[in-house]
Amino acid sequence: MYLRPDEANQWTDTAAVNRLWDNIYARLWCPLTTLWIFSLSTGQGFSARFFSQKFLSETLSPNAYNCFLFHQQIGQWYYAATRRGEFWNWWSSRKTMYWFSPQPCPVEWYEYFNVFGLVVGWSRLMFSLEPIVKKYLEMFYGVVFGWKDEEEDRDTTEVLLEIIEGMTGIEPSVDWTLEECGLASIGVPSLVSLLNKNFSSNKTKVTVVASNIIDAETIADVVDIINAAKELADAQGI
Repeated sequence: MYLRPDEANQWTDTAAVNRLWDNIYARLWCPLTTLWIFSLSTGQGFSARFFSQKFLSETLSPNAYNCFLFHQQIGQWYYAATRRGEFWNWWSSRKTMYWFSPQPCPVEWYEYFNVFGLVVGWSRLMFSLEPIVKKYLEMFYGVVFGWKDEEEDRDTTEVLLEIIEGMTGIEPSVDWTLEECGLASIGVPSLVSLLNKNFSSNKTKVTVVASNIIDAETIADVVDIINAAKELADAQGI
C-alpha cells in the first residue's frame, strides 16, 4: 500500500516499525470512525441495535475490565497446561519497546476459542465473587476492629465523590463533568459497576445503567440518577 514501509509487512518483525505503522494507519480512518461513533451515540442503526442487545450490554460488558486484567495470566497458564509444562515466559524478559503485549500468545488459531472462553469465564467468576469476598471482609473487620458498615447512612454525593477519586486519583467537585474528572465514555462501565456495588445492600439492589450516566452533564446530575435508582430499589423491595 502507498506509504506503507516494507518492514510493516514482515510478520516476524516485533520492533516498532510494524506497530507504529499500524497506529498511523488506524488514525487515517479517524474521519470515518468518528462518524460511526457519532452514529452509535444516537442509538439508531444496525450497529447500535446489535451492541445494545441485553446479552452484550448487561451480561458480557461487566466482564470487560476483568478480561483486560486477566487475559495475559490466563493465556500463559493455558499455554503451560497444554504444552506439558513448557511455560510461556516471554513476558519475563526485557522488551525492545515500552508497548504492551509485544508478542501474541503462541497457540494455534483454533485454540483462540479456548483461551477466549477461559478468559471470559474467569472474569465472570471474579465479577460474581468480588461482592461475596467484600461482604466477608467487612464482617471480619467488624469483628476484629469493631468497624460497622454505615454505607446506607452516608450521603450519596460523598460516596460518589470517593468512588470517582478512587478511580482517577482526582478530588472532584459536584459541578464537574465526567470528562473533567478523567472519566470519558470508556470509564463509564467501570463507574456504573462500582455504583451498583456500593449502593446496593442485602435488602435492596440498586441498578444504575450506563446510558443514564452518559446523559448526565455534571456529577450533581449523576447524584440525582443514583438517588432515583435508590428510591426505585426501596419501592420494589428487591
